[in-house]
Parts: sequence; C-alpha cells; structure tokens
Amino acid sequence: MRVPKKIEFPHLGRMLGAFYKAQHVNKAALARVLQKARPTVHKYHKRSTLQCKLLWDISVALQHNFFADLAAQLPKDYTTHAPDSTTPLQERIAILEEENKLLASKLEELRAAVRKS
Repeated sequence: MRVPKKIEFPHLGRMLGAFYKAQHVNKAALARVLQKARPTVHKYHKRSTLQCKLLWDISVALQHNFFADLAAQLPKDYTTHAPDSTTPLQERIAILEEENKLLASKLEELRAAVRKS
C-alpha cells in the first residue's frame, strides 16, 4: 500500500449550510422531522464534522444524498463497492447508437429510392 496524499476533509457544516441556502430549507421544519430542538439543528452548519447516523437522518429528511456529495470529493481512482450507476446508461446509449445507425441506413435507402423515381 502506498502512502496516500493528504486530502482535506470537507467541512460538513458548510456543506449543509450551502444546501440549506440553495434549497431554502426551513430549519424549524427540519428540526421537527429530526425530532431535535431548533437551536440544535441550527448549529449543525457550524460543525465541521457530524456523526454518520445524523448525516444519514438529515439525508433522509431532506431527500438528498450528502454521502454522495462527500464521495464526489474523493479522487476518482479510489475503490468502492458501490454499484456503478452508469452501466444501465451506457447500455442504453449503445442501444440508441445501434438504432441510430439503422435509421441512418434506412434514410439513405429512402433517399436513393426518391432519387430514382
């Protein structure tokens, strides 16, 4: 195993604060959903770290994957056991490309037939 380069840990509170602002999150409503006191939820954006369970609960409450936001900040060459969500898209692209080729050849046949008549 090689020595990894130093990667700065993201400030989770700032990440939450930016999301709250962009999405106009009502912190009082969030506090009710999380069953926490409003001042407690309000202080989350000042904290640099949060427990996984808390971040999970906030993600579920806001229907936003903050873990994916964190993962996106790691180098792309890091390994993961997460399923590759792009595979179905790549398969769909391949199917559409084949269909496009078929339609292009049919179009050429049609153009040739129109020119002959």
